[in-house]
Amino acid sequence: MARLEETWTKATAPTALVLSFIAFSLLSPYFATWQNVNGMLADAAIPMLLAIGMTFAVMLAGIDLSMAGTLALASVVFGMAYSAGWGLALACTLAVGVGVAVGATNGFFVGRVRIPDMIVTLGTMGLVQGIGLIVSRGIPVPVADPVLRTVSSQSVGFLRYNIMIVLLIGAVLHFVLTYRPTGTHLLAVGDNVDASKAMGLRVPRTKLIGYVIAGAMSGTAGIFLVLYVGATQPATNTDYVMKAVAATVLGGTSLFGGRATIWGPMLGALLLTVMQTGLTMVGVEAFYEPAVVGVVVLAAATLMRGRR
Repeated sequence: MARLEETWTKATAPTALVLSFIAFSLLSPYFATWQNVNGMLADAAIPMLLAIGMTFAVMLAGIDLSMAGTLALASVVFGMAYSAGWGLALACTLAVGVGVAVGATNGFFVGRVRIPDMIVTLGTMGLVQGIGLIVSRGIPVPVADPVLRTVSSQSVGFLRYNIMIVLLIGAVLHFVLTYRPTGTHLLAVGDNVDASKAMGLRVPRTKLIGYVIAGAMSGTAGIFLVLYVGATQPATNTDYVMKAVAATVLGGTSLFGGRATIWGPMLGALLLTVMQTGLTMVGVEAFYEPAVVGVVVLAAATLMRGRR
């Protein structure tokens, strides 16, 4: 029975992805085209990054509500550094650094000060959102860089550069989670804090690492947002958080912590992108999208209730 539940958990996202692709291909003759598939994969880059980051918070039996605000602040810092002539490499480093700093703050208060994760990340969400609006005055800054344009628009074979970078990041973190002691410690702490302490694991440090990785993914997503739209985005789009949670749950990550993969949430993010594109192509208004994502979250959480 346990093995059947485990198989079902792992198969949810890929099965729903295949069925959605077939259904929308039948409903729209333009859905299963090379250009559309290429575009959907590129569109899934940001949701995938956020889903990976959210996975590291959820596997600790937590959540990171600050991801959307961190993404926005990272894009603002990136734009300010680039506009000041500091160069693309330093601008990217600062954007990721913003995410790491926010993640370290979350991890410190959750792990060391022992404040509930939802309260901590809700507070940092407001903090970083406010900082982003204050320093930018809410005005987007255009960023026109040839390297960013190449990454966002050029492909090697079937894949654009942006999704290739995301797949590389996913492969590295899959290695860390599956084959390194850090991954084992993260899953152990998420599964049972008391048992982890008895084993000698440093729980606050482990939680700090998980939230730092989550923040780093938000900062990286901020760079991808700039290259995607060609400008900074000071305003926080909270839909990103809901989609990240949805993708994480669809990918089989236990809401109780202690069980997670990297590829599952990435497939969950791709599934949400396919559904969004498919609904648009069959004529469903964009106003219905948040409701659809909400239904998906509730359905996935219901199917996986009680499963660790």
